[in-house]
Amino acid sequence: MNGIFRTVFWNVIKNPFCQVSKFPTILASTYSNSSQKLFSTLSILPKHNYVVQSSYLLSRLDVNSLNFNNTSVQTRNLTKFSLRKGKRKTVKAVLKRFYRLDWGIWIRGKCGRAKKLYRKSANRKRRLRQHVFCNATQSYLLDKMVTNYWRKPKYYVDDPYEPYHKREEFNITRKKPILPKTL
Repeated sequence: MNGIFRTVFWNVIKNPFCQVSKFPTILASTYSNSSQKLFSTLSILPKHNYVVQSSYLLSRLDVNSLNFNNTSVQTRNLTKFSLRKGKRKTVKAVLKRFYRLDWGIWIRGKCGRAKKLYRKSANRKRRLRQHVFCNATQSYLLDKMVTNYWRKPKYYVDDPYEPYHKREEFNITRKKPILPKTL
């Protein structure tokens, strides 16, 4: 199928004044072999299945869409079973970009916090210095990308995040019990 579309686009680029405006739908069902050329199939089809017109296709044509070989799929690069010991491995990019608080949420710096600071106002630079929470879905995903060692609480000397490691106002993350009110 890719070969047919590639051939159609190549022919449009070679001859910019014509376009196949009604692509034959029979091609998709009959000729699934991608090595089959469009020229050999067009002679078999009746003439009313495609119409050649003068067009404005080149003005609408996106050059990036012509690259069929570039199929970029987003991956997490997570090693579930290492070759040596068969254990899960931590994705190092997660540790570099995110920080996990003890109550389970992950935080990160804002995008563009170090780029072109001479253009940004003082208020915007102050906002960029602040950290952002990841949502529950992202935190769950990041938890799966690190091992148990990184999920456990860490204790550092003079930790700047120490006041944020507790969340006593929320029932699920609360550590201290609620004392009943006495009159």
